[in-house]
Amino acid sequence: MRDQHKPSDSDPRADADHADYAEAQAEASVSRDAIRRLNRHAAQTAAPLIVTGAGTTALLAQWALARVRKHPGDACFTHFVGCTGESRRTDRLLERLLVWLRARAGTPDPLPVDADARREVLPNWLARAAARGRLVIVLDAVDALEDDDAGAALEWLPAHLPPNVRMIAGATTDGAVAEQLRHRGWQVEALAGDDHATLEPVPVERFPAAALRLLWASRCGVTAEELAAAGHDAAALGDLVCSLGDRLTLAGPRIRDAVQRRLLADGAERQAAHAALAELVQRVGSASRRLQEVPWQWTAARHWEELATELAAPDTLVALLDQPDRLDLFRYWSAWGDADTIASWYAERIPDWRGRLDRDAFAGLLLGLASALRDMGATDALQPHLDALEAEFDQLPVQLQARALAVRGGWFTDRGDHEAAEAPLRRALALRQEACGPDHPETRTSRHQLAIWHEERGELQQAVALYREALQQRERTLGERDPGLIPYLTNLGAVYKAMDDIAAAKPWYRRALDIAERQHGNSHPTTAACLDNLAGVVYAEHDFDQAETLYQRALGIAETVFGTMHAATAAAAHNLGAVMDAREDFRTAEMLFQRALDIREELFGAEHVDTASTLHNLAGVKDAMGRYTDAEPLYRKAIANWEALVGEQHPATATSVNNLADLLRETGQYDEAEQLYRRNLETWGSLMGGDHPHTLMTLCELAGLFADRQRYQEAEPMLRDAVERTAQVLGRDNMDHINAVTRLAALYRDTGRRDDARQLLKQAVLSVEGTLGMMSPRVQKLRRHLEALDVDPDRLH
Repeated sequence: MRDQHKPSDSDPRADADHADYAEAQAEASVSRDAIRRLNRHAAQTAAPLIVTGAGTTALLAQWALARVRKHPGDACFTHFVGCTGESRRTDRLLERLLVWLRARAGTPDPLPVDADARREVLPNWLARAAARGRLVIVLDAVDALEDDDAGAALEWLPAHLPPNVRMIAGATTDGAVAEQLRHRGWQVEALAGDDHATLEPVPVERFPAAALRLLWASRCGVTAEELAAAGHDAAALGDLVCSLGDRLTLAGPRIRDAVQRRLLADGAERQAAHAALAELVQRVGSASRRLQEVPWQWTAARHWEELATELAAPDTLVALLDQPDRLDLFRYWSAWGDADTIASWYAERIPDWRGRLDRDAFAGLLLGLASALRDMGATDALQPHLDALEAEFDQLPVQLQARALAVRGGWFTDRGDHEAAEAPLRRALALRQEACGPDHPETRTSRHQLAIWHEERGELQQAVALYREALQQRERTLGERDPGLIPYLTNLGAVYKAMDDIAAAKPWYRRALDIAERQHGNSHPTTAACLDNLAGVVYAEHDFDQAETLYQRALGIAETVFGTMHAATAAAAHNLGAVMDAREDFRTAEMLFQRALDIREELFGAEHVDTASTLHNLAGVKDAMGRYTDAEPLYRKAIANWEALVGEQHPATATSVNNLADLLRETGQYDEAEQLYRRNLETWGSLMGGDHPHTLMTLCELAGLFADRQRYQEAEPMLRDAVERTAQVLGRDNMDHINAVTRLAALYRDTGRRDDARQLLKQAVLSVEGTLGMMSPRVQKLRRHLEALDVDPDRLH
């Protein structure tokens, strides 16, 4: 966990731009029937709707404005593609939507920097926001979105929407975009009477070309003053522009496209237009306008030296670092280069900043910059930044000292230098507790950083102490039933589970679930996660009835809010399958594992850890049902996947190898089974040591194989060794020890030493009866084997 930058509740300037654009477009006449159709769609649960036709922008603008007035309880998000230059970018649309959803959900999660990560969190953020009330999402002119890959413009749209979400889109034509959405299950409707509508060509040539080029290049419009400074009269632009606050913008994507075709057909011309606007705004624009447009324009113009100069200016850099989520800065950096290269370039600016800024401003700039660069993935190149902070450290106020220590400790952790991380992390926490108080956000961040540090070192008791302290401080501030406690309760449960103290983990997970159900209800992703956590610990306690109920509920929520083909649904099906496997309901388990496998192969492909895990489990239930010809190729495929993903010397690979060896032994393929057991004996010994349960279990299996093949001279010493070592390491009441005893007894019987077999089993019964009781299943297993010596020799195995 990093020192989190403040999240944004909204994007006020962009929100105002889209609202102003909607007001302007809503003045046009629209069909009452079309309005009623949208009302019906919003009132029912149905597939998303895309409306096509030349009048869709006016229709959606008028309907959205009326919807907000008539249904103030519904949250309505609108994005009009083409109302500004930036609005046409898919990444900008997704940013706006995620920020809006986060505010509706009331969660402080940071917006991911990576584009793929943003698409990944969208279904979860949609579900969390929808759990608090109906959401209406209106996306106009989606066929005008611009991306480097045209086919990717709508790939971010979720395949499934939660029941409380209504999504309506508009497109100018029933073309490729509408067909793409139709293929994904959307309803597609053309505006009545629009079948053969034609649009008048945009008379670009009648208006001043230089002014149109500036407007086309703008991120979010150009002010009348800026146009005047360039020698243009805003009034001369007529209907080609509309007003967004104090700015003018081209009135929609059709006009923007016409200007580009007629005046900016060449890439070099477009870059020149961006550069011209950057120079104009830099010369005459206000400070806010310069921050808004100049770096954006240098980036679009690909003028990297000018962009670098702009982003090195302390005032500009501090303003961009202070923006919620730092979205603009990350966008410019992503276009400019990789994080370490940028960090190295900034390191060369440090002497200049030190000479121009006072100490506190200099330190604040470096701290914000280092934090942002860490979020971008910078590592070694941050060393000069941290060294410069260290040189000023003693003269800094306490809060800046604490920030510097937290950043340094986090940087050491990023690099895997846990020893060096300890001192700064501890000092940061101590300073923040004293200066800010025990429940200040910065104190909470430092406490969490230190707890994670202890977890990564395996110092789990120390992590528990910090998590308990964090929970107590939150309870004093929030009370005992606030949903803000859930992460703290979950952290405690997870650490106790990692300590194999299931009884201690259970009440924390139970309390988290109680709060989630009370505060979020039964259709919220957080509730599903809490159900899954509690199910995991009751499963570990072998309470399969309760585990099944909890996993069933988690699966139901996942299907409802994420749909049937989401990773969360696959995980829930996989977990429920594991319970049914443990209950020996193999057919149900098979169905669930197959379902999880189908989803995971579709989403992740074959070579993915989740896919390999489900493949292994599916093979296991087929194996348990005696369907060896079905199970064997699945085991082999799982092994191949594990080897590609984690290598041959890994517990996951070894587990699948062991299961395949068992199957081969069961089907008489002894030579290959022996090779696999020998391989695993070496693997487990290397990974875990000779006395680890997995190593001893494999030793027993290999010895059992030798006994099956009547290679008794090889089998007997191995089984004797296994009996002795399992007793020492695991205890005489452990099932692996009892299995080793029964295998050795079977060998004695098969080699004509029934008295030795009888004596061995009697000693085993006597050694465990006092501990387990006469009716224990393990004691009963030993007694059955003892009785079978005289009744039915073939039953002893």
